[in-house]
Amino acid sequence: QQFMTAYKFRVTLVPILDVLMLLAVRSFHSSSDASSRSLFWAAVIASTGLQTIVNSLQFNAQMTFFAHRVDPAIGGSYMTLLNTAANLGGTWPSSFVMYLVGQLTVPPDCTLDETSGVEVCIGGRDAYFPLQLTFCVLGCLWIYIMRERVQHIAELPDDAWRTHLDDDDDDEADGTAMDAEHANGTVEMENGKGGLNFWKKKDDKTE
Repeated sequence: QQFMTAYKFRVTLVPILDVLMLLAVRSFHSSSDASSRSLFWAAVIASTGLQTIVNSLQFNAQMTFFAHRVDPAIGGSYMTLLNTAANLGGTWPSSFVMYLVGQLTVPPDCTLDETSGVEVCIGGRDAYFPLQLTFCVLGCLWIYIMRERVQHIAELPDDAWRTHLDDDDDDEADGTAMDAEHANGTVEMENGKGGLNFWKKKDDKTE
């Protein structure tokens, strides 16, 4: 529940704050009034702070989930495997998105105005905003489609995450213990018979 709640904020409020920050940057370049500067820094602080909070919430929920489900049979190896899969899932999208931004962005055509000496740029397309909107929609769709699946995985018993590698060892240990008990019982019986035979022979000699 904590992971999904943090993810909802991550795909909704965080992108909105990022867009506000970029819009404030454009406004700050066009005019140097105090309102644009205040909006820019407020968006930067809010976006960074909220991003840190949701990342911490998701990481905390993820580590708690892994710690409860880790198999004692392989211990740290299982924990490392789960963390590696989770880190890969959260790392490669950043590189992919940056690649798409570079491929889909069209730079403007800039010319130098000879009369005023000012560079004039026309055209161009910034791919950040459409990509941000697209991935926000995809994130919301993922929550709607996969939330029941995520809840089902979270409610699975701990035994569903076990490799059962210890089962064979436990069976062998139980078998060894039973064999040892059987052997001890046989020795005791033989010792008992020996004692009876000894006293019987002693009684015959006495008679």
